[in-house]
Amino acid sequence: MSDINIPIGSTLKKIRENKGYTQNEISDHTMARSTYTKFENNDITPTLSKYLAILDHMDMSHEEFSYLLNDFELGQKETILYLFKQLNKNPTLELIYEIIEKGEKLVQERYDQLTLDILNACRGYAVLFEEQNLAKAKDYAQEVWNRMEILDKWYLAELHIINNILYLFDSDTAALLTERALETLTQYKHLDEVRTLKISFLLHLTNLLMMDQKYEQTLFYIKQMESESAQMDDAVMLATALVRKEVCMKKIGDLSEPGLIDRAVRILDSLNKQNLKELVLKDPENFLNLYSSYPVDQIKDEILA
Repeated sequence: MSDINIPIGSTLKKIRENKGYTQNEISDHTMARSTYTKFENNDITPTLSKYLAILDHMDMSHEEFSYLLNDFELGQKETILYLFKQLNKNPTLELIYEIIEKGEKLVQERYDQLTLDILNACRGYAVLFEEQNLAKAKDYAQEVWNRMEILDKWYLAELHIINNILYLFDSDTAALLTERALETLTQYKHLDEVRTLKISFLLHLTNLLMMDQKYEQTLFYIKQMESESAQMDDAVMLATALVRKEVCMKKIGDLSEPGLIDRAVRILDSLNKQNLKELVLKDPENFLNLYSSYPVDQIKDEILA
């Protein structure tokens, strides 16, 4: 919240009055009304417990309050993290360079380890997009992993980063990391971003497993990706899961679900994503695989177009 330049107290007062609450109603049993008055007057700063209690009585989340404090804008670091999370849904080179530009500006102003990790993850992605050089991209990913591997626990920010460097590992290790990530994410079941992150982990992992020709193992994770995508109404990821499912089933001689690729093509047709449809028909095995020698430039602007 380094960009905040609006006093917390005056913002609390404005929200309270707009919602029609009295100081007594906001302070309730958690603090004296006189204490709350001092908060509104910016005479004292609330403790974390009192701050959360105030927001609860105002029917407001911390995220919304922070947004209001910044005059309906995200702070500098919050913007970088927000954009980085969008890579799960919209991995375009333009977005990657926007994150790099904003991240480099922030770290020139102050030290921020998370932003440094995001920068390395994005630089690795840029190499994948522009040069399709997996070995070179891994050098950037390794810089990130050097810090991540010594942490006792990963939270959402760390999981977003690990998801975007999954290509650093062999497919077996990537599967173990994905399992750990998915288990952790079950604890965040009420947060909207979590299901998108789950799908993205499964997208990256199935890329790696298919490249290693581990088709039966891939199918195990594709089915999870198919289920999560259907529940999220994420049509592009559902189509991707269907394409990969038919490819893997054919590889192991299982012809029990014919027509999955045709179904995926119909989905893409209905979304008017003709470029993605053409890529499916041209090379279904490498569809949306950022790690192969596939022509990524043909798909990067089409995923959410």
